[in-house]
Amino acid sequence: MTRIFVTPEALAADTVTLSGKDAVHVASALRMKAGEKIILCDGAGNSAVCTVGSSSPDAVVCCVNERFSSQSELRVNVHFYQALPKSDKFEFIIQKLTELGAAAITPVLSDRCVSRPDERSLEKKLRRWSDIAREAAQQSGRGIIPEITPAVNFTDAVASADGLRIFCDEDERQTSLSSVLRKFEGDSISVFIGPEGGWAPRERRLAVERLMTPVTFGPRILRCETAPVYVMSCIGYEFS
Repeated sequence: MTRIFVTPEALAADTVTLSGKDAVHVASALRMKAGEKIILCDGAGNSAVCTVGSSSPDAVVCCVNERFSSQSELRVNVHFYQALPKSDKFEFIIQKLTELGAAAITPVLSDRCVSRPDERSLEKKLRRWSDIAREAAQQSGRGIIPEITPAVNFTDAVASADGLRIFCDEDERQTSLSSVLRKFEGDSISVFIGPEGGWAPRERRLAVERLMTPVTFGPRILRCETAPVYVMSCIGYEFS
């Protein structure tokens, strides 16, 4: 069933009117007619099965039939801290992490990041990244939209992380990701993924000082856009 995200205020009413891009998508792209069912979500885990009352590209009127809480989220809250890659790789990462169940994604400006957009460019990108997360959440049946937070430097990222703090490091040789996940019994995981050139020595030292958990994926080195998908898939397997 088609899912559309609306504001919590809109979902609280008995009748919800979709407009703008959402109305065009439902009425023109999906060609939904009066009497068909649609699910509306508020992005915070609350949803409702609705009946389309009227449908046009200008406005789609939906009548709320039944409210329910989302059952599509993982048992753990996962926050990814991803060193900002070049080109459009970060868009791919956001899309896939959203589909797999991440709750938040933060771009990190690490020492070896090649991509270093200015503040104005980052603001524009943040809007684009948030739209990608919203679209991916709708497509994958999520009950929440992952928060895409403003970019931070590595030091601030480490300070803000909580729960089990996983530091993915190609120089780690002993502690495997799977062994760490199997032992974890909490409800919050922070994952750090490095840039194309790997973590700088300063960043590795800081991770150790802050008692983060370095992990290895095994003998292979994954690309920066492959690693987060691999990690999130492992987390989903353990905590779905």
